[in-house]
Amino acid sequence: MSDNPTILRMRLGAELRELRDRIGLSLDAASKALAADDQDISVSKLSRLENGKGAVRLQDVRALLDLYRVADGAQRDALLRMARDAKTAAPAAWWTDYESALPSGLSTYVGMEAGAGRLLTFTLTLIEGLLQTEDYARAVIQAWAPMDPPETIEQRVELRMQRQKLLTNDPRLELVTIMDEAAMRRPIGGPAVMRSQLRHLAEVCERSPNVFVQVIPLSKGAYGPQHGMFTVIEPRNAADKPVAYVDSLGGNLYMQRPEQISRFRKMFGRLQAMALDPDESLRVIRAAAEEMRS
Repeated sequence: MSDNPTILRMRLGAELRELRDRIGLSLDAASKALAADDQDISVSKLSRLENGKGAVRLQDVRALLDLYRVADGAQRDALLRMARDAKTAAPAAWWTDYESALPSGLSTYVGMEAGAGRLLTFTLTLIEGLLQTEDYARAVIQAWAPMDPPETIEQRVELRMQRQKLLTNDPRLELVTIMDEAAMRRPIGGPAVMRSQLRHLAEVCERSPNVFVQVIPLSKGAYGPQHGMFTVIEPRNAADKPVAYVDSLGGNLYMQRPEQISRFRKMFGRLQAMALDPDESLRVIRAAAEEMRS
């Protein structure tokens, strides 16, 4: 059983969502049915619980199992045990030290990332966060939140550097990232910072057998998924379900339904087929670094 509190809550939430779907209830209908039985679980609270974001209360889980007509004793016991594990899991995961500086919803992503075996990421205008240098990350974070105090910026930079240890600590995270060539041509932080970033990226690709980077060249013109970046998080534990993550101005989206995961994986496959292979991508990255002049 995982001791990662985020993974445990996501696992429980996915099970509860499946039970609700099985009897054909919407979130709103489930909340109203609970209210009719004097159970106060709002739509937003139920949504957060299903997405692994809400605090887990055993009485809420029991009420939901009753509503979803889970009569099998073994199944009820298993789900209540899962709820207890999620509730009592050590909350002091390393990333909780940075929660005060994190944007809303990002703590969930960091927790899921920490429990992943493989990430499939697609980026348009930025280098993947796990491959960023400290100076590049600082420039990105400052541009994203220019009014935030310097200490908050530095906390976020430090967190990003800590997350990168997933690529070198055992068990090593496998990272497969596809990036648009535009991400290498924009001199974020200035030409010197960008040149250092590209050299670092090339070095990581060369020395890390668990990191695969492919570049979609500008010469490809327009292509389908240019509207946004996404990540498919494949958990290390086979008992957990993959999650597709999209970060947008409208908020953080976490998708777990099989048809959603299938759609993102197919999209990623199309992008891989369009991109240069890792060896050719490495040559392009090195050339871009040398072309980046002060």
